[in-house]
Amino acid sequence: MRSKLSLEADNVLLTRGSAYSVEAMTDAQRFQDMVRRADQRHAAGELARAAEDYGAALSLWRGEVLPDVGDQSVRSEVSALEHQRRGAQLNRLKVLLRLGVSADVLGGAEQLLVEDPFWEELLRIKVQALYQTQGSHAASVLMRQISKELAEQGLDPSPEWMSLAERVLKHDLPVAPAVPAQRTPDAASVGSGAEDLLIDNIPPATYAKFVGRPMPWTRLEEGVSQGLPVVSLIGIGGSGKSTLAREFAVRQLQERTRFHGVVWVSDREQAGSTTLATVLDTIALTADYPGLLALDPAQKSHQVLRLLRRTPILLVIDNHETIKDQALDNWLSSIPEPSKALVTSITHSQRLAPHSFPIDVLGLTVEESRAFYAQCLNRLGLRELLAQAGELDALCGVAQGSPRLIEWAIGQVKRRGRTLNEVADEIRSAPQQDLTGDVVLRDLFRASWTSLTDPARRVLGSLACFPYGVDRETLRQVSGCGGDLEGVLEELTDFCFISRQTQPDTALPYYVAYPLATNRPSMSQSAFMPAIRGRWLQHFVDLTRQVGFCPEDIDRLRLLDAPGLRSNLEYTLTWACANHQWDAIVQISREARYFYYVRGLWGTQPNIHLMRADAARRLRDTAEEFDALVYYLNIAAKQENQAATQALLPRIEALLSSSAHAYDSKQMGEYRHALALHLLTQHRLVEAESQWRENLRAPELLGEANYSANLRWLAICLARAGRPDEARTLFAQARQHARDHGYRRAELLIDLQVAEMLLDTDTRLPVAQQVITDLTDRNGQIASAADRRYQADQRWLLGQAHQRLGNLRQASKFLRQAAELYSKLGLVDRANRARTLDAACSTPPRRMP
Repeated sequence: MRSKLSLEADNVLLTRGSAYSVEAMTDAQRFQDMVRRADQRHAAGELARAAEDYGAALSLWRGEVLPDVGDQSVRSEVSALEHQRRGAQLNRLKVLLRLGVSADVLGGAEQLLVEDPFWEELLRIKVQALYQTQGSHAASVLMRQISKELAEQGLDPSPEWMSLAERVLKHDLPVAPAVPAQRTPDAASVGSGAEDLLIDNIPPATYAKFVGRPMPWTRLEEGVSQGLPVVSLIGIGGSGKSTLAREFAVRQLQERTRFHGVVWVSDREQAGSTTLATVLDTIALTADYPGLLALDPAQKSHQVLRLLRRTPILLVIDNHETIKDQALDNWLSSIPEPSKALVTSITHSQRLAPHSFPIDVLGLTVEESRAFYAQCLNRLGLRELLAQAGELDALCGVAQGSPRLIEWAIGQVKRRGRTLNEVADEIRSAPQQDLTGDVVLRDLFRASWTSLTDPARRVLGSLACFPYGVDRETLRQVSGCGGDLEGVLEELTDFCFISRQTQPDTALPYYVAYPLATNRPSMSQSAFMPAIRGRWLQHFVDLTRQVGFCPEDIDRLRLLDAPGLRSNLEYTLTWACANHQWDAIVQISREARYFYYVRGLWGTQPNIHLMRADAARRLRDTAEEFDALVYYLNIAAKQENQAATQALLPRIEALLSSSAHAYDSKQMGEYRHALALHLLTQHRLVEAESQWRENLRAPELLGEANYSANLRWLAICLARAGRPDEARTLFAQARQHARDHGYRRAELLIDLQVAEMLLDTDTRLPVAQQVITDLTDRNGQIASAADRRYQADQRWLLGQAHQRLGNLRQASKFLRQAAELYSKLGLVDRANRARTLDAACSTPPRRMP
């Protein structure tokens, strides 16, 4: 009976007469216990921990409770649980608001208000969150709108609502920090539920409201249930394939019945640039496995397929028709269950056809067209045209139900003063083969472009520099458009050149240009573009300079964490390389290198370290080239990436042979340190020790940060060489030095290495218990450091210590977390070691009879 029910060891199976009952901890009990603990921490002012507990409790909910059970006594219990859930959701938002995580509060409030749009306490929280992110004006506008809606429902505002309105008007509410705190899980939670986290890089919507497409939607649901690896949405340009794919992906994330994540790859921004390598990298980054980027192609493909087999992911490939890489199609055909690929294309792919479930996406039906043009007219302030239903229906008929053509046509009515019939005649006069959206392009790039004001052209040219979107102030700075930027943005939106989005983390607006609108030769060759490009490059020089090398203030790294910013930065570097802007490449890459290092982005493409080295070589700056290569050698050695180190060492040695005089003592010290790290990974401990000893003979030449690194790594080397007493002395010196200079990350590394040394050299059980106590006390500091390698090493050591004490369940939990984190870093060998020890914990040796 126990085996059939898959009962755990602590579940009790009881016999009651002719029936059985199980005494076990239920999700409902766990939820209530977690909420009680969260409430206690909330009351005690432990806000961060309270937010984590509320989140963990709410994550236990996986849908409606017993929806098919109608017994009244059961329904009353369900109602009580639902009430507790709403209370936990509300309290979590209150805590997040106090923590300043206003964007999360806005998103959470919006979701809850869908169920109860007049929940006043929740509305007050939403107003306060908006005040924190966008200021008193935006909050006042929202309050007026809500007050009007409440009055229309016959609801009187409470005294609390009136008090809040007064405080908003007086600017008397707390404002969130300028840079919101990065959402990194604490050390106790990393890996404990990583498989439950949503994987999502879905682009923002370019539409106000999705117009339902019942027929292709039903086929989509059927397609993902088939055994084929690929589902294909096929339709002419402008038929709404991407919108349909996006809405379906969003629904999958909301329901989580089939997929636990969505990865979106589009060939729209740079047609023909998508390859198997870029898709693998996007999956790795979106799923939070940045370390996989540094693996060789075969290993990377294997690890990504392993991830897709373990985690149900919907991979969307948008604009597949412009992709030329046959290797990608071959790989898509082999995607394993339970994951799927969803591709959008204007043509059927012969290579994918045998492995694909095809769905034809036709134009909007009459009813769908009416809903769509009503939406467009509302957005553009042309509601009075709804009275011309006949002309609108005729327009939709001529456009063959193409959403893109309908949207473009209505924009022409507003901005160029045309009538609906005139626009319909122009579409009708186009060659039949052009009714794929080409008529839109022709008019956008000819008549509409010539109709734009000069400021609008400059703003559009600036948006071309930020294919992943840009905020208003940066756009103002780069475009040089000072005064009426709002009017210019409205003009471009009406002409369908750009769309307005909302940043998910800040709720602030940003703008994205449609790629086809910016790929215009006359724009790229315009007289104003050189100045715009100069300001664009300088923007990233200045931004990365604010980050720089900051071991004493790692909070500065958050400046580069904004969604889309890193993609824009890498696009900038790629453009700069193609256009020989070597100085900008050197400056941007140099100042961004520490961000890439700490965030674990060790093998991104483009590789900013190699790009910096190549740019420096073009400038004949051997010192800069040497510095870039040595920095990357340091990273590759720590990642145990032998292929990268073997490629780097000959280049570095060639520079040393040809121009050793070009490098100062500090650079040579950094080279010896990186070389020693490489020797350490090869277990050439004597040679590694020699390099660090030479550096430490002249600490004044190293600089404080490099001196700290050399000291602790020499201690690590001695510990691995079986010289624990010498290592212990050096660790103590290194810890004191790090403490004196505020190097928090260095202190943590020393604590981890001391723990490793203790476990390696002393097998006594009290030592293992002491390691557990010491490392558990470091949970908050390790989470604050936001260094995944530290988190992985901590889990690995905790797993070993618990295994030594016989706590096999705890050991297995930590070892699985370590394996997951090492995998994310691309440390495959370390991940395998953790999995091997975990397997031993899961299947302990049998006792002899």
